[in-house]
Amino acid sequence: MADERPKGSYTYPNTSDDPDRSNVLKNRWGIETHSELRVKEYRATAVRMQEIAEGDGPKGNFDKAHLKAIHGYIFQDVYEWAGHTRNESPIVEGQRVEPIGSLSKGGTSFLPGSRLEMGLDEALKPIRDPQALRNATAEEFAERAGRVLSELNYVHPFREGNGRAQEAFISELGRHYGHEIDFSVITKPRMIEASIETTNDPSSPVMKHVIEDAMNPGRREAIPSAFEDLREVGEEPLHHHVRTARAGEEITGQILGHDNRVASLVTDQGIVVADRADLPEKLPDEEEITFTARSDFSRVRREQPAQDAQSQPAPARQPQLDHNPELKAIEAQMAAHRSRERDDDDRER
Repeated sequence: MADERPKGSYTYPNTSDDPDRSNVLKNRWGIETHSELRVKEYRATAVRMQEIAEGDGPKGNFDKAHLKAIHGYIFQDVYEWAGHTRNESPIVEGQRVEPIGSLSKGGTSFLPGSRLEMGLDEALKPIRDPQALRNATAEEFAERAGRVLSELNYVHPFREGNGRAQEAFISELGRHYGHEIDFSVITKPRMIEASIETTNDPSSPVMKHVIEDAMNPGRREAIPSAFEDLREVGEEPLHHHVRTARAGEEITGQILGHDNRVASLVTDQGIVVADRADLPEKLPDEEEITFTARSDFSRVRREQPAQDAQSQPAPARQPQLDHNPELKAIEAQMAAHRSRERDDDDRER
């Protein structure tokens, strides 16, 4: 029998010209402003994501059903339609909503809803063979995981919450095959830019580099040093594109801070963290420096300060910009980088 209920919507009706009340997703709390919903949503989903990280989330075969189950688990306290892809017609507040054909964010349009099932099948191909994943080197695993993350971002299967579901899915994949993947060291601007670049150029290695930074112990432990340096100059680290240097890469930038393990630099492409051994012994106080990165960051991991009986503290970092007359220019560069961030919300068209 046909469902004769009136067609519903994912969002509350617009009742004013206030942007905070425009296209707010219907939620279990009945909150009708973006600002209040954002806070409660992130708090609720953070608890569920931590439960997944502790092994209490849904199990599966890293297929479409598993991805949907993870989304459903993360957003179960927030949305009735949690776990439903946007080509489906879930019930929201007693009414069946129409499938979403077109979805976009900023200037990026995602896969049409009519092709979503095929898109998911294609996106998950690199992780379909368990034996290949078990035999993969760390680099090969990062390449496969990066391809999946890039493709899932383009497919954008859910009306909201794609990023969190995808990261939880990839983290679970890593744990299953013996790799810790910690996305807390990957900033939002970096993930956005990597997603845009791989959408425009699927052959780009930037998402593989994202996975490597989140998975490789030396790289993963180097990035927080740059976060510390940014805080020293009054900057919020998560507002910046922060990454580690790749071997063979030529880097030009100004030293932001350093210790005997790593140095962070302000470059035209954001904040780059390099192995201190790749830089000259004497670092300039003000001028830019150009060098070629060579390290794979294994030394950084090996030289992590040992926790001996006397609990020796880690070597203090040395901010380079305290008395730097170029600081204002660098701060302006950072501000310009922040301005490139895009709106959180996915837009249904």
